[in-house]
Amino acid sequence: MAEQVESNESEQLKQLQEQVQNLCDAMEKEVDSNLPGRDDLEKICEVLKEIKGKITPVLKDGEIEEQQLLPLSKREELGNLLPTIGHALEQRKQPRRRRREPEAEHPADMSSAGCYPCKPRPSQQQSKLQEDDEAVSLKLLLRLTQNVLEPEQYYEWTTSYVDESRIYGWGKEADEVADALVAPEDGEKSLFRAAGIAGVHGSGKTALAQKVFVHDKAKDNFALRLWVCVGPPDSEDRFGLLYRMLDNLGLDTAKVEGIVHNSNVVKKHRDDEEARIRNDPAKVAEIQKKAADMMKHKEEIDTKKKKNKEEQDGSIFDQLLKEEAEESPEVQKSKIGVLLYILHMSLSKTSYLIVFDDIRAYGDDGWYSNLTLPPPPEGEWGDRLGYGLPKGKHRGAVLVTCRKEDDARSMVRTGRVVRPPRLRLDDAWKLFRREYDQAKDAANKRTKDDDGDMLLKELEEMKAEIVNKCLGLPVAIAEAAKGFALLQPLPDASPPVEEAKPAAAEESKAAAADDVKSQN
Repeated sequence: MAEQVESNESEQLKQLQEQVQNLCDAMEKEVDSNLPGRDDLEKICEVLKEIKGKITPVLKDGEIEEQQLLPLSKREELGNLLPTIGHALEQRKQPRRRRREPEAEHPADMSSAGCYPCKPRPSQQQSKLQEDDEAVSLKLLLRLTQNVLEPEQYYEWTTSYVDESRIYGWGKEADEVADALVAPEDGEKSLFRAAGIAGVHGSGKTALAQKVFVHDKAKDNFALRLWVCVGPPDSEDRFGLLYRMLDNLGLDTAKVEGIVHNSNVVKKHRDDEEARIRNDPAKVAEIQKKAADMMKHKEEIDTKKKKNKEEQDGSIFDQLLKEEAEESPEVQKSKIGVLLYILHMSLSKTSYLIVFDDIRAYGDDGWYSNLTLPPPPEGEWGDRLGYGLPKGKHRGAVLVTCRKEDDARSMVRTGRVVRPPRLRLDDAWKLFRREYDQAKDAANKRTKDDDGDMLLKELEEMKAEIVNKCLGLPVAIAEAAKGFALLQPLPDASPPVEEAKPAAAEESKAAAADDVKSQN
């Protein structure tokens, strides 16, 4: 099992290395070209080269040297980002068209994490080439690429609580997903339904799932609604996930743990594993060495106890043997199966809706795949999460959110999979204004007269460009708004010389008249 995981990890790193190298090669070919955004592409290439060092194991004397490789979640982030960078590069290789309306203002590229657009001067507007409205901002991509190297932030676990007044748009999509989850009572088909929401980080997957969770159809058709935040793969704990679910269903998890430990199927696997270890001389020798080391250490710190040394050696050996057997994949899998059976029985008496938010399915064991499968009539249940979800006489539904559409489809199979669409301009601007106002208040930069916020007026005129540069992503729009709120508007330009001449002339005439009066 461990060897398979190590092999999968090695293959993943190899694929990422090849993708990064190919992208760097493609960008370096354009180093002497007049490609739009060439400077940003060079910076992205430099960051990618640094990232490559974080995903390339170092060999020393034929063995992999101990080093800090990029965490799994960061590798996933990189894997999702590389195709977008490649697409942006290809976009800029295509022939460009000039603006149809040269007088329109076009902000510079913007990053969602601190690179803000400013208005180009009129002299710059006429020479600036039109970028495709759908073109990806290179500064945004540069910041996202730099984020891959930054330390992982504390994971913010999601909940079912939602203030619907703070979620803009997606009413139609929420209706469609809710309809897809509600099976007809009198239909011949299964009463179990599954649906998925897929999209990149910050696209609004969780917000859309929350809208579905509190939708009137969900409340009317499911007596039990359960929100489960799965979380990043680096901290994935299937035992923890199932115990959290059972705890939220009102079960005493301490009693559940005792039931699992003493179940017949777990005992059988534990006994079989102990017998296997006893018949493995190499394993026995390894455990005996550990027992001897522990016994030596124990004698050094506790000389008062006078038990027979052989008895102590035997008890320590048996203890280590049991621990070794307990941690074996077969015993762990059988425990998962018992927990899924308990979950299945707890849900089978009522209609239910479960939202699994932020599933990041790593590995090829298929534990998350095909949630629509019923449990096997014979055998154990530890192979799939779906076995713990009843498909009986009561309505049952599962909604999953994940970053890759392929992963979502493997989980819900023929169920509906949607992507949160880009926020429409009006909804996006409502989000922008809310975050802008909140950031202003937090920084004590709110002016007494909102009409005097000249920067906001400038931004209002540029809102279509700002939303497009943020790709309509809620997280990018919110971050841009927070950044703009901390800026100060530029001072007004000095009045033109032509406008100053009449005033100067009047002053000269007045001065001449005073001179005449004084002479008289």
